[in-house]
Amino acid sequence: MNLTEEQKRGQEAFFRIISEAWENEDFKKYLIENPEEALEKFFGKKTPMGKKIKVTDQSDPDYLYINIPVKPQRMNKEEDLKSNEGNSNGVITDYKGLYNSLKKINKRQE
Repeated sequence: MNLTEEQKRGQEAFFRIISEAWENEDFKKYLIENPEEALEKFFGKKTPMGKKIKVTDQSDPDYLYINIPVKPQRMNKEEDLKSNEGNSNGVITDYKGLYNSLKKINKRQE
């Protein structure tokens, strides 16, 4: 899967946030309690997302954390046939990409 430049920048920002939270307990606590303000101070500018931010601490190694993302929106029938090769439910999921990612993670653990 090839990432767009915007996705690459988002991923880089995400990794910077995680790294800082791992290294700086005060930042981690602030990020959990007030994520918008913490990120504005961290990046020195207002976050452009226009969405609320929810941060959960998933660093306890005794747990396996599962994040349930936003459910994709159904497409209309015409778009469904063109983009999803006739999948009748109209939901596009990159199962091959998901499977390959999970397979890579599994190989690293062996």
